[in-house]
Amino acid sequence: MPVMLTGETSIDYDVRGKGPPLILIGGLGFGRWSWFRQVPALSRHFRTVTFDVRGERRLREGVPDLTADVLALMDHLNIPRAHVLGSSLGGFVAQELALERPERVDRLVLIGTSAGRGSPMTMSPRALLDMAGWPGLDGERAVRRGLETATSASYRRRNPDEFEQLVRWRMADSPSAAAYYDQLRAGARFDSSRRLDRITAPALVIHGTEDRYVPPANGAALAEGIPDARLRLLDDAGHLVFIERFGAVNREITTFLKKTGKRTRCPSSRRRSRQIS
Repeated sequence: MPVMLTGETSIDYDVRGKGPPLILIGGLGFGRWSWFRQVPALSRHFRTVTFDVRGERRLREGVPDLTADVLALMDHLNIPRAHVLGSSLGGFVAQELALERPERVDRLVLIGTSAGRGSPMTMSPRALLDMAGWPGLDGERAVRRGLETATSASYRRRNPDEFEQLVRWRMADSPSAAAYYDQLRAGARFDSSRRLDRITAPALVIHGTEDRYVPPANGAALAEGIPDARLRLLDDAGHLVFIERFGAVNREITTFLKKTGKRTRCPSSRRRSRQIS
């Protein structure tokens, strides 16, 4: 059964596996189908929860409204505390949750995301048009252009059939234009850059070195701002690094989330970890 938010909106969700709960929050315009490379692997170790918000509404508060959806789902599933994984816009939501409700977040994984408006590098005009939708392009051509920008040339060359499947899935499960642009505006207003040092959850930041939507420098700045965050940069991958380099990403996530023990914060001796593979 879906979780009702209002008379017009609801959350559809899937729960797979057993173990510590892990909430996966997708990016702008991507449904829970986008975690097709994560759920089979991660559900061997964790109780994975993926979801979509259905219906039309206004995000008057922006990202905090999206964060409230996650909390409503956690309450519905009787999950007091969980690991939280967010990609792109979902990474904004994950950060907001860790900042405003730290008691609900165990460990934090941030993929292809940033601190928002306060990040050091802006998106290129070309990439912004690809994200927003080029004027005059029909739906399929706009989706294809956006996914080409979101992935590396090497991925598309190695996986042409899978790329075509991404196009079909994205076409079949796209939000309405109104919902899409409302989320786009919410993301454009988000800025955690001055609050990152308040995040207490242990954090892992994963970024593709060829990300054209969120430049890798922004992922590095995000990891630098969160106390003791781990940074993993993966070559031959763009914004959809969790699909393009899913094997490496899943290993990094599993290893990180299965670590035990509390982190001891010591601002005067922050430790940084950077790995390029």
